[in-house]
Amino acid sequence: MAGVRVPFLGKQSSAWMRAAAGMSLGSTPAMFSTKPKPHATSVMKNVSVDDMHKSILPTSSILFPAENPDWQVVTPRHFDDYIAMPPHWQVTLAALQDDWDWHFTDVTHLQCALTHFSVISSHTIPLFPANRAANRSLEWLGDSVLQACASSYLFQSYPTTQEGQLSQLRSALVKNPVLDVVAVQLKLPSAIIVGHSISQYDHETTPQALKQRQTVHASAVEALIGAVLLDQGMTRAIEFVNTRVLPLAIEFAVSASYWDPISDLQREAVAKNCTIRYDETKLDDDVHRVVIHINEQPVATADAGSFKSARIEASRQVLDRLQGNPSYLSEL
Repeated sequence: MAGVRVPFLGKQSSAWMRAAAGMSLGSTPAMFSTKPKPHATSVMKNVSVDDMHKSILPTSSILFPAENPDWQVVTPRHFDDYIAMPPHWQVTLAALQDDWDWHFTDVTHLQCALTHFSVISSHTIPLFPANRAANRSLEWLGDSVLQACASSYLFQSYPTTQEGQLSQLRSALVKNPVLDVVAVQLKLPSAIIVGHSISQYDHETTPQALKQRQTVHASAVEALIGAVLLDQGMTRAIEFVNTRVLPLAIEFAVSASYWDPISDLQREAVAKNCTIRYDETKLDDDVHRVVIHINEQPVATADAGSFKSARIEASRQVLDRLQGNPSYLSEL
């Protein structure tokens, strides 16, 4: 993978296998059952806390989900029968794995990670596990692993930093704009399959279209991490994040001008005893305008696909002026 040094990890290194074999997995509490649930392979899209059961999985299944058949509701047949796979998609996926120097035992997990929900007409297919065949559930799973890895990295790297600042640093590493860059570096965009509702905006440059592509790409990165967890276990998923994702995220985040422009500007304003106000106007469905007033004077205007994005851009404009003139706020 260009620009990032990664060690060859192989399928399962002997050291990793020894470490895994030496883990104390403990025993399952007697009051809980680990027997398969008869409903596990049915489609339950809407559940509540009332639907939760008390059957705890053995720790080995948390570490190595592939050993538990209950959640495995997607098969290659689902792709063959119901999903319009692009020509040569398998060749593309094989090339990606070679480029990452990381190969899946069951490539179906990789296919799910790179399948957007919009490509599936789930409402026309009875009992179709759409959330699992597409990458929605994998995104949710992978996001949890990514958050944990980033948290551990930051906790160890900044031992005297307060938790609020650690959260800010973590956000800078895992937010969508950063994961979008990671996706591009991993060459994911050309391998993600999407439906017409998404692809029709491929060549548009409106703020809404750009944000949508960013979200699709970031979701694929998180889903890819989840796919590694299901395919090869927790330790390998952590290795994937630590060697394939975090180095790219850190490199981009460090090179960015500002990690959190809104918070940075607010701190500058407080330090200079200035008042700050954001005026928001929705011009149409795709364009949101934010005007920043400092000491009741309009100082920056930005249009974007959401108010948050517009706030970030407008705040960045003010911070850029501060870099050129440190007394800028005091002069207002």
